[in-house]
Amino acid sequence: MKILTIQESSGPSEFELFLNSVSDELTAAICKKLHAYSEANEIYMSNSLKILKPKIWGYKGTIYKLRVDCGKESARILFTKTPHNDIALLHGFIKRSQKTPKKDAKIAIENLERIKNNVKLTELPSANSSL
Repeated sequence: MKILTIQESSGPSEFELFLNSVSDELTAAICKKLHAYSEANEIYMSNSLKILKPKIWGYKGTIYKLRVDCGKESARILFTKTPHNDIALLHGFIKRSQKTPKKDAKIAIENLERIKNNVKLTELPSANSSL
């Protein structure tokens, strides 16, 4: 199972920019959780993994919401699975409220549509490093 991100036309992906904007500790925690899924070759459900509700947000498909806490920082990673059983990262954001903000859900849904329309995906470089 690979960890993929949407390849932007120039420069790093949106998700890589997100990882660069948070603390090194939170980045390491995010990569560690994603790497665990990759090694297990399976998305296993836990208290830190939920599914964004399609009926509430008005989209078709499955978007997983992964909770990553590190000290006082808390992030949410929205992703989906590809037909090849890989993880495609849709969006990441710092958690500031109890509910998923509409703005962040909308970005994830738009990126899901981009993936359905065959946007280029590349492996996340930081997911390759052993943590």
